Amino acid sequence: MAERPFADNSVMMLAVRSKDDHGWQCEKRDLRADWQRAFGETPDKLDAIALMTDSDNSNGKTKAYYGDIWFSSN
Repeated sequence: MAERPFADNSVMMLAVRSKDDHGWQCEKRDLRADWQRAFGETPDKLDAIALMTDSDNSNGKTKAYYGDIWFSSN
């Protein structure tokens, strides 16, 4: 879990890729398990999700393209 200097304790950032990952990537996450890992409890509902591409801490440059995002129960 990442430090969050601009958010309170209700926000948690989770890095799932690093600078060494190149090319198209497909990501599948268990959001309930991620939530339990971050907050130590079972979530009631999902209020929001954000996808971010960030390089400010490394003083680098990056570019990302996001395709279709969908949620499923499995």
